[in-house]
Amino acid sequence: MADDTAKEQREFETPGLSGTRGRRIYFVRHGMTEWNKQFRYQGSTDIPLCEEGERQAERAAQRLTPLRGTTVISSPLKRSLRTAEIIAKELGTSGVEVWNELTEVDFGGWEGLTVPQIKEKYGTELFEKWRNEQLDVTAPDGESVCETYERAAAAAAKLLARREERLIVVGHGAFFRVLLLPLIRMPRCSLFWRMRLDNCSISAFDVDRQGRASVTFLNDTLHMLTPFSDIADLPLA
Repeated sequence: MADDTAKEQREFETPGLSGTRGRRIYFVRHGMTEWNKQFRYQGSTDIPLCEEGERQAERAAQRLTPLRGTTVISSPLKRSLRTAEIIAKELGTSGVEVWNELTEVDFGGWEGLTVPQIKEKYGTELFEKWRNEQLDVTAPDGESVCETYERAAAAAAKLLARREERLIVVGHGAFFRVLLLPLIRMPRCSLFWRMRLDNCSISAFDVDRQGRASVTFLNDTLHMLTPFSDIADLPLA
């Protein structure tokens, strides 16, 4: 018995194994809003889902049907919470846990503006600097990058401390991009525009027995491209 346990542990520690051993956390970005359609920065402004966003959330919920009964956690902002409620209802989950730590980044004076408007009002140089080094630049009157990163680290610690086999976390594009770093223990860096996260996309992270998370897949949107009646039959890796 001891030899079998040791063998299993050695196999588990072997790099490159594709099999899942442990827990999995799913990230779902909220559905579309009118400001998303207009390419406006939303941040902490509490914009609700538009009709298309509601339909996207229903599609994501169908894709997640293999996870019936799974705990659903959400940002408190309307666009995220509504998406989470649609998913939780489809999965038969009782309620949604709301975590303030998951609130979208506060972009201060940029909120409600398009990129051309931001450049015109605040200058191209500042915006382009933020585009290249997001975790070194704070938007005017917005949440400091240090506060954002600390909040992300706190959220990552809470997620990794959970013991459920599966978790679904519904939130926001910018904050998810920051949260990824402490979750998988990457050094603080700027990768916003190196990672695409579409509305109602699904991403996943496996957590091993030592509490180490790794990226399993990112920005899966097959459920947006498939007839609604066939979504539940799509694989969920």
